[in-house]
Amino acid sequence: MKILASAAMFKHAANSPASLTATAIMTAHVICTTTDASVQSAAQLLRDHHVGALPVLDSAGKPVGMVSDGDLLGRRVEQDRGEWWLEMLARGAPPADLSGAIHDRPVHAVMTTPLITVGPHTPVTEIARSLLAHRIKRLPVVESDRLVGIVSRTDLLDLVERLPTAEADQAGGLFGAFGRHRASLAERLAASAATKRPEVETKTLSATGFRDLVEAYKHEKLDAAAKARHAAELERQRQVKTILEQRVSGEFWQQLLDHAELAAKHGEKELLLLRFPADVCSDGGRKINIVEEGWTDTLRGEAAEIYARWANELKPKGFGLDARVLSFENGVIGDFGLFLTWNS
Repeated sequence: MKILASAAMFKHAANSPASLTATAIMTAHVICTTTDASVQSAAQLLRDHHVGALPVLDSAGKPVGMVSDGDLLGRRVEQDRGEWWLEMLARGAPPADLSGAIHDRPVHAVMTTPLITVGPHTPVTEIARSLLAHRIKRLPVVESDRLVGIVSRTDLLDLVERLPTAEADQAGGLFGAFGRHRASLAERLAASAATKRPEVETKTLSATGFRDLVEAYKHEKLDAAAKARHAAELERQRQVKTILEQRVSGEFWQQLLDHAELAAKHGEKELLLLRFPADVCSDGGRKINIVEEGWTDTLRGEAAEIYARWANELKPKGFGLDARVLSFENGVIGDFGLFLTWNS
C-alpha cells in the first residue's frame, strides 16, 4: 500500500510542500527478507514482486541491511545480464560462471550495511538530501527499531511531478532539483529524437545549490566513516574468533623459535610472537593494561597456548615473556602483543 501526497495535502501544508514528511509519500507495505534467508529466496522475492531491493530484518525484526539484485548477482552481472540471471538464481540454477552469488548462501553474507534510514517525520527535503548524498535509490522508514515503510527516489519524483514548478523551487533548491531533473531529462530526450544531437545543458549557479553540495559532501564523509568503523569492527570480531579457535601446532611453534633465533643473530633482543585484540582476554585486557598479577589467567585461545608452551619449554631455559599494549583506538585499548625476550 502506497501512501502518496495529494493536492489537498499540498494546499493544507503548514508552510510549503517541503513541510511534508516521509509518511506522506512512503510505501507502507514493504516486502522484506531476513538475515538467515537464502540468496535464492531473496531472488524469488525480487522477481515475484518486481522490486529492486529488499530491507533485511534480524531475528528480532529490526532492520539491519538492504539486499538488491546487484548484491545477489554482482555489479558486473547486473549490468551485463540483468533479469535473465536473476530468474536463474531464483530457480536455484545460477550459471556456472556466476562467482560470489551461490543460491544457498545466507542473505547476511551479501547484504549492504550499515543501513541508512529515515524516520516517519523526516521532511521530504531531508530525504532528498540523503538519497543524493549517499547515492542510493531508496530509504527504509524506521520507528523504534521497527520498519514502517520505505520511500524511494521515484516517490520523490512522483511528488515533484504533482507540484507546479514555482512550488517545487520554493520547497528548496535540493527538492526543486528533483523536479528539474525530470523535466530536463524529458527535454533532452525530445531534443535528441528531433535533432539526433546531444543538447548542451545550461547550469544555473546559486549559493543554495553550493550549500547543498557542502551538505552532501558532509553526509558522504560521515557515511564513509561509519562504513569504515563497521568494517573495522567486523574484522576485529573475525580476528578474535580466529584466535580463540586457533591451536598452536608443533610445527608452528618450531617456526616461531626459528624466527626468534634468526632475530637474535641479527642483534635483536626480543620477538613478537602474537598480536591479538584486547577482547581475546577474558577481562578485555584490563589486567595486562595495569600490569596486575594474574594477567596470564585471562589469556584465551592461541594466546593461552603460546603462554603455556613458553612456561613449559622456554621459561626453564631463561627466556622471558612480556605482554604489552600495541595500540589505542579513541582512548580504548586496541591490540596487545606477546613478546619472547632473551635479554637478561
